[in-house]
Amino acid sequence: MPLLNFYLLRLKDDIQPHTFLAHLQKADPSTKVIVASKPRHFVVKTNIQDADVLNKPWDLMLLLQGSKNSLPDSVSQHISSKYTLPVGIPSKLLSAYPEKNARLIKEAPSAGLTGSLDSPKMPDSSQKLELSPDMLEFMEQLLKEHDGPVTMLNLLKFKPDGKQSYYQYGQNFIKVAGKRGGDAKIVGNVVAAADGEKSGWDEIAIVHYASIKHFCDMLAGEDYQAINEKFRLPFGVMKTKAKL
Repeated sequence: MPLLNFYLLRLKDDIQPHTFLAHLQKADPSTKVIVASKPRHFVVKTNIQDADVLNKPWDLMLLLQGSKNSLPDSVSQHISSKYTLPVGIPSKLLSAYPEKNARLIKEAPSAGLTGSLDSPKMPDSSQKLELSPDMLEFMEQLLKEHDGPVTMLNLLKFKPDGKQSYYQYGQNFIKVAGKRGGDAKIVGNVVAAADGEKSGWDEIAIVHYASIKHFCDMLAGEDYQAINEKFRLPFGVMKTKAKL
């Protein structure tokens, strides 16, 4: 199973994400950028793992494949803070990712909506992966500048016996999200670092949605909340961020 490095980066004020990526590619051409996204919004904030670090604004999310376990010094000087995890991604998923990602982006404009946003039930918070007033406001603001695909980062930490239940959640998620154009793009295990230290997270998942509106349509849907309440909430603990 190939080992990749996941990063959340806070950049210094003098550099933009696209400029940082250009510097990275120049400094280390052997490193392959699998995913690069700009974090925009917390959907679920962590309250059980690294909350003091993770629940802060970030400028760039990266998933990198290469022989090195750290970023080159020439680009590290542009980083004010970072959060990193070593992640094992199955070879089959990794090799299929470019084609799958391109297909999902191409198909996004034709993805359907279910109408669940017409009269949604909204709790005060999206902390349980439900549509909230804050999430709806974020959707409306984002649609003014970007109505295309979004990527969601999921960092997963399971309660005892939670992994099997989350697997069942995932199997049901395929159908529920799929009819709205959603699909998991990358799923992998968080592994021990080179020094043997293991993070408290168990898995990472990077998920495609046809747009932020399609994601919110899912959160507001009775079909999604049925599997959320049955399989995810009782057993899985998840921290999620929305990204472009």
